Amino acid sequence: MSAVHRFDHRQEGAPGITHGGLVAAAFDDLFGFLLYRVGELAVTRTLTVDYLRPVLLGVDYHFTATVRERAGRRLHVEAAATQIDGPQVAAAHATFIIVDVEHFAQGRASLPQ
Repeated sequence: MSAVHRFDHRQEGAPGITHGGLVAAAFDDLFGFLLYRVGELAVTRTLTVDYLRPVLLGVDYHFTATVRERAGRRLHVEAAATQIDGPQVAAAHATFIIVDVEHFAQGRASLPQ
């Protein structure tokens, strides 16, 4: 699974640099699309991001994600973000737990009617 993403001024943390939490959110979203492609309903158990270089605003980054291992209900995934024609700037790995559709009904029950 891959995507190209460019962060803009709305995602700024330090001047000219993307807020780290939004880089993590980009990885988590990409993992979600990967799980859709794999055909599993799953939720994030852990997500770890290694920030290797500043993720600059206004620069295109290529995000890639793969399933590293499946162990029972656990899916171990990994990803990288690389500047187009440049260095890798971040890496992530996560564990997702496969759930059934009823898991998501729990959240709906708590919403106001």
